Amino acid sequence: MPVSITPPITIPAVQAKTFDEWFFSQFNCTNLHDPNLATLSFVRTPRNSATKEMLHSHAEHISMPFWPLVTPDSPDFNPEAAAAMAAVLNVLPTLQP
Repeated sequence: MPVSITPPITIPAVQAKTFDEWFFSQFNCTNLHDPNLATLSFVRTPRNSATKEMLHSHAEHISMPFWPLVTPDSPDFNPEAAAAMAAVLNVLPTLQP
């Protein structure tokens, strides 16, 4: 049963926001020693390119088998992923203390 509120409650309008790019974080490769358990995972979060504001409530956690992405004879082969893996492996020795 409705009852009037005096004075009425007014909520101001919220300005629309646009999130026009993905921000990738928490990049992780685990269990690379095991072909069956090796996993690539990361989080992608919508972000406004002008304000850098991120919409964390819509972040996506993505996980997938690692080795099929970088193995040329795999149907899931991704040449960019393979090139990125090679670049990371090449730079790691230069980062050692």
